[in-house]
Amino acid sequence: MHPPRTLRPLAAALLALVLAACSGGILRPPVPVAQAPNSAPAAPAAEQAPSATSAPEPTDPPPTSAPEPTAPPPTATPASPTPAPPTPTPVPIPPTPTLAPLSADERAALFDEVWALVRDRYVYRDYRGLDWEEVRAEFVARVAAAEGEEEFYALLEELIDRLGDEHSRFDTPQEVAEEAERFNGTLTYAGIGALVRELPEGVLITRLARGGPAELSGLQPRDLILAVDGVPVSDTVRLGPEGPIGAVRGAPGTTVRLTVSAPDGQVREVAIVRQVIPGDAFPPVEGRRLSGTDIGLVAIETFSVAELDGLVRAELERLAAAGPLDGLVLDVRSNGGGRIDLLLATLGLLVDGGSIGVSEGRRGSRPLEIPPDMTLPQLEGVPVVVLIGEDTVSAAEMFAAGLQALGRAQVVGVPSAGNTENLIGHDLPDGSRLWLAELVFRLPDGTLIEGRGVQPDRLVEAEWWRFSPEEDPQVLAAVELLQAH
Repeated sequence: MHPPRTLRPLAAALLALVLAACSGGILRPPVPVAQAPNSAPAAPAAEQAPSATSAPEPTDPPPTSAPEPTAPPPTATPASPTPAPPTPTPVPIPPTPTLAPLSADERAALFDEVWALVRDRYVYRDYRGLDWEEVRAEFVARVAAAEGEEEFYALLEELIDRLGDEHSRFDTPQEVAEEAERFNGTLTYAGIGALVRELPEGVLITRLARGGPAELSGLQPRDLILAVDGVPVSDTVRLGPEGPIGAVRGAPGTTVRLTVSAPDGQVREVAIVRQVIPGDAFPPVEGRRLSGTDIGLVAIETFSVAELDGLVRAELERLAAAGPLDGLVLDVRSNGGGRIDLLLATLGLLVDGGSIGVSEGRRGSRPLEIPPDMTLPQLEGVPVVVLIGEDTVSAAEMFAAGLQALGRAQVVGVPSAGNTENLIGHDLPDGSRLWLAELVFRLPDGTLIEGRGVQPDRLVEAEWWRFSPEEDPQVLAAVELLQAH
């Protein structure tokens, strides 16, 4: 029996404070699907390709047989006068699709299909210590008693959450539609356009949407939100179950007032009109030259965006166009993973072919081959460091581990999440999707990083999000390694 894992900081700490009422529902990433026998009639699920975290998936070569994997065991300062609020300009956002009604028979068939997919395909044959037949007996009655679609889908989510692998998940039809929009860059939000981390002392702004309401109001990265509409962010009773994030959300054209502390301790009041935030407001790839050096720093935030490798290529070419690079730092500390085909294609910009290992499960194994003839000539011989952290998950871990194993990069930071099960996405008849952990990742030497994470070549513990890149202890350690190369 496998002990339950503790929740990793990623979900709780890194919050999309695109502070928004996104076009509805929770956003989560998806995976591939294979037809599995059902204990009751149901339309077949469509199989997608494996993804290392949530996100729609690529197609893979047929698996070959492989051994069965086993599961790894501030002092307040006076606030400046409140400025006059900007004039609200209401802007509509697309409505959230509603859930289509399902008959009792359709619900039962869908439940049977989801349960059977887990029974037949889940990577861990012991279901991480669960009696899967017993779980079925419990949920059959609850599914039959569900009073509506929302309650029914919540039960399917709970069913998959019981697996406790922090990867597998069930997405409702609404969430599937939203994920497709997110992947294609067409998902819009209503909010202020900021990414944040919740800290004990407040809500720290880590990134701003270019030209978004937060940036235009004068907010800066590393500003700390202390109160929302006069309510301290620590007042969980008045803010309600959604906390400060929920309090900042609201309809486009409405105003929210934030009490904000700058890094130097100065406190001010900021009034911001919530607006529609486009899906491309936070570029998934951003690069810069570190001041005073010829070292490039490129942050790759996800592997769940269409043509991600092309975006990385364009950013690397842009940096190289300003002159030869003496080194390259790739930052995947906030990267929650994504599609395996995109991570392999991105590796192809740095490594000319080869393998980073295999993904293997109950139905065999899938080789993880880097595509040849894609490398950038401008990077030939340029040393590389990859920054990782506890929020580096899944495909991002495979990316860092692959570069490390192939000797193409050194790794700096703290151990990654150790959550590298590969998901297969199963599209279901009602438009929902099951993302199921069906494969585990092994490096070329057979090493598993599941449960232990990628181990850095240089351990540097730091709350890096509190620093500018030029002051970031992990970036500085990477620069030191590159300059000593």
